Amino acid sequence: MKFKDLKNIISQNSSSFSVGGGLSILPIITSSSIATIGFAYENTIQNFPLEYWIVFFICSSFTMAFALTPTTFMALFTGYFLGWNALIGMIPAYIIAAYLCYFVVKWIDQGKFSKSIEKYPIATVIIKTVHKSPLKIVAFTKLSPILPFALSNLLLAWAKTPIKEFLLGSLIGMLPRTIISIWVGKSIVDIQDLSNPNTNTYTQLIVGGLIVLSIVGLTQIFTKSINKEMEELKKSHQDD
Repeated sequence: MKFKDLKNIISQNSSSFSVGGGLSILPIITSSSIATIGFAYENTIQNFPLEYWIVFFICSSFTMAFALTPTTFMALFTGYFLGWNALIGMIPAYIIAAYLCYFVVKWIDQGKFSKSIEKYPIATVIIKTVHKSPLKIVAFTKLSPILPFALSNLLLAWAKTPIKEFLLGSLIGMLPRTIISIWVGKSIVDIQDLSNPNTNTYTQLIVGGLIVLSIVGLTQIFTKSINKEMEELKKSHQDD
């Protein structure tokens, strides 16, 4: 694919790419603001009753879906105040957010992205690969802490990933990093635990391991599928 082709794809999908850019930038702005407010009113938040937290997690489903708050930050934030109880609210909030984001992206895109890449064989092969192994691809994509939640939803929605596999794969992939984030947030309460060199080392090793596992898993799936599809494509041309 040449630079000119890439430019054409971007121009044909300007609205979707604009959404993608916003989904990547907004979380950085809002997370710092929420963190400042949260710690300024720490004592008040510590005494929140159950119904306040229910409302909080319902609202966070929408803020995560529209990239106003990063999922990792929300896990850290709630882990700090709720400890392991944060999992009870974060899991359903995350699934609702993934569901909302997926359909918002599809509604904005209206299938334009798929149509714009139909003439590029390699792009078509990638889409076919997603459809062949949707659960694995979604899980490995969500496993990596370096790929923003909303941006991954954007890419997977573009690829028309089946919704059932998308939601289940999202849960499987995000659960490890959510648990780690809540653990780190919980550890901040105990300064000694967080300042422990072993704690920092373990965190870095786990996060690094998730990134490597995500990259290796996706590479194996796509490489195997793309090579197979390209061989079949060459064979069909030879037969013609």
